[in-house]
Amino acid sequence: MIASPVLAPWPWARLALLLVATGLRAQQQPAAPVPKPGTDAPIPLDEVAERSGLPMRRLSIEDALRIGRHNNVELRTAELLPEEADADRIGAEAIFDPELYGNVGYAQAKAPQRNLFQPANDTTTADATIGWRQRVVTGGLFDLAYRPTRFTAVSPSGAFPDRQYGSEWSVSYTQPLLRGGWTDYSLAPVRSARYRVSGARADFERTVQDTLLHIVQAYWELVFARDNYRVVTAALGVAREQLRITEERIRVRELAARDRVADEAEVARRQEDLIVAENDIRRREDDLRRLLFDDQQGELWRQNLLPTSEMQVAPRPEELPWQEYVTQAIEDRPDLHSLRSLVGAAQEDLLRAQRDLLPGLDLVGTYSSDGVDGSFGPAFSDSARQDFPDWGLRLQFTVPIGNQAAQSRKLHAELELERRQRGLYGAMMDVAKDVRDAVRNLQALAQSILASGESVRLAVTNLETEQVKLRVGASTAFEVQRRNQELQQARSRHLRNQLDYRVAQSRLLHVRGLLKVPTE
Repeated sequence: MIASPVLAPWPWARLALLLVATGLRAQQQPAAPVPKPGTDAPIPLDEVAERSGLPMRRLSIEDALRIGRHNNVELRTAELLPEEADADRIGAEAIFDPELYGNVGYAQAKAPQRNLFQPANDTTTADATIGWRQRVVTGGLFDLAYRPTRFTAVSPSGAFPDRQYGSEWSVSYTQPLLRGGWTDYSLAPVRSARYRVSGARADFERTVQDTLLHIVQAYWELVFARDNYRVVTAALGVAREQLRITEERIRVRELAARDRVADEAEVARRQEDLIVAENDIRRREDDLRRLLFDDQQGELWRQNLLPTSEMQVAPRPEELPWQEYVTQAIEDRPDLHSLRSLVGAAQEDLLRAQRDLLPGLDLVGTYSSDGVDGSFGPAFSDSARQDFPDWGLRLQFTVPIGNQAAQSRKLHAELELERRQRGLYGAMMDVAKDVRDAVRNLQALAQSILASGESVRLAVTNLETEQVKLRVGASTAFEVQRRNQELQQARSRHLRNQLDYRVAQSRLLHVRGLLKVPTE
């Protein structure tokens, strides 16, 4: 059975009358528009800086990255590490530098008479050596030396000449044939030092990219803090407008005086939020200052920063080729370059440790020419003309018994190489995971921005609707406050999603090893 309209329950009739009254009163007293947080809204810190005459530094995100790359104190400290590694490389290569050496000696000796053929004598000897030696890349040692000598003897029998001069040129070369020999062994420390230089440079490049990511995050955090201040200011404006309307209704005796307490409490809460937001701007600005500048001039904390890059972004969700990004990251990531350098250095250490297990077998070749005479000139001429040459070849053989020290070094080198290879493999797996996380996070944030933007639109509509309903008595101040709170939260979430998206864009470049200072 269908009910007649005349017999409809009374709540429906009351609702119809309420809607009519709502329309009439809304025409008489239109609702105040919901304030929109604009980017041109003034920030008290900017006004204070203008009044006090403090410098205001306008910065885009590109400017911040360039300035931070040049001035960041931690980067200027870390850039010394590759130079230290290069100094060690020079020291490792210096093993092949030639060496000039020499010595001078003077000695006296007295001998008693032992028999008729060994009378007593008193001798004085003065000698010197000057030489040049150099180690070559095969592990051999070349030595060229000249030794002049003056010999004076005083003998009662007169059996020996009073004075003699000697002159000797000598050349020797020692070449290891087993342990310690040939270029692969001799150049291993040099190659290991070069690997360490390469690793130090890669570590510094990684530090640069880490610092640039921190700068990006600090910059957008400052932009967020400033935009969020405007959001809080807009919410405070809504609360003040609601208090004004309540006081007007109290004035015309539509509400009791005690009804303003809730609106005054809401204004106080919004003012408290505004204080927190202003302090957050100061804190974020200090964070960015610390990353961008040093304090050599003592003006670090007096310079105000005004970010000029817009954080607003409207991304489109799209599929990103994470497989290509992983391949690129494994090829370009500085931390992987550093780990590969460590593996290379460990391989050189293992090569030397393996060769140290061999017995020692050295080939020694010598050649000399000397001269002896009563005066120095003829003795030198004899040695220079090589009138009396001597030469010889010798094999020297040593076998360590047990050789536990070399065995221990080899085992340690093998374990160290295996450890570094496993670390490299694990790091490559981490790189793939980091890239996948960064891609997934960027795609999720693109969707979140669209959703939070729609939430802001709906929250604005709900607040405007609740304000109209309050004006016609169909709602309460508490509901308006709740809608105002929801709008503020929605706007803050939307800003936070945009901040996270901006950071996620740079983080994706960072995990791929491509975060660089933009070119001008």
